[in-house]
Amino acid sequence: MKNKLKNMFTEHWKYLAVNAACKLNLFDALEIPMTAKELSEKLSSDERHLSTLLKALCSIDFLKCTNGKFSLTEKSELLTDNHPESLKYACMNWASEHLTAWQNLDYSIRTGQSAFENLYQSNFFDYLNEHPNKLDDYHKAMFEYARDDYKTLPDLVDFRKHQSIMDVGGGYGAAINAIKTKYPTIECYLFDLQKVIENVQIKNISKIAGDFFEYIPRLADAVILSRVLHDWNDEKATLILENCFEALPKDGTLYVIENCADKINIDLSLLSLNMAVMCKSFERTFTEYKMLCELQGFNFQEDKKLNQLQTILIFEKL
Repeated sequence: MKNKLKNMFTEHWKYLAVNAACKLNLFDALEIPMTAKELSEKLSSDERHLSTLLKALCSIDFLKCTNGKFSLTEKSELLTDNHPESLKYACMNWASEHLTAWQNLDYSIRTGQSAFENLYQSNFFDYLNEHPNKLDDYHKAMFEYARDDYKTLPDLVDFRKHQSIMDVGGGYGAAINAIKTKYPTIECYLFDLQKVIENVQIKNISKIAGDFFEYIPRLADAVILSRVLHDWNDEKATLILENCFEALPKDGTLYVIENCADKINIDLSLLSLNMAVMCKSFERTFTEYKMLCELQGFNFQEDKKLNQLQTILIFEKL
């Protein structure tokens, strides 16, 4: 038991070693097997410390070494920019400010406030908006998660009943792109902050810049909120839902995609603590999301299981 505890105390070293490799573009640089010396020259890095990092990455199966040359494994291939299912930015997301905020979890537990906001004197999303490179990295990470999470969304919901759909707060557009790919005749809109919209690469989607706390344009007969509400406390989530209600026509549809703690067999406690330290929010239950939406005038229709974590909640504006 004591040894297990001791190992747990330094388990984060493994993640941070992989994270450092991503930040150094080490995995991308290993297009062909290389020695530590060759790689250190390519990356303009200290050979001794890089060699130690390479050996550490071998010990956790992120690299392999044959005849003194290091090469990628199946794990590290997924952390290269050009891999079609790359998770490079997802890997990079959980260090830096996230890690610093988690080191102050006790503050959030004592006060009920966001440790991130206390440290950086800004809410998380305003902070990202002020740091363009961090904003881009964050939304690339969220796109990597969303690309996998939403790939079955168009098969589970028949969106053909809609003439137009708006993905509100949709980041780089993974959800709406999946829908547009399967239903090309539907007019699809992506709505997010100006600095996010400027970086969106997907085609055939109408991109609209704005702030969902202020106003959502009345352009679509359906609105998607995919993993948006969990980022905000009840007061802020209510404001988003009010603006969604105003944006929709009578009989319009609201799709809310969230982790619903009471709909899955996975404990969300650690994820909920992450929301607490970063955003002063938490992972809600199905009942709590349903109540939030119904208080704004939406009528619950049905729910569908999207994947192991997420549920699609479907509402109608009466």
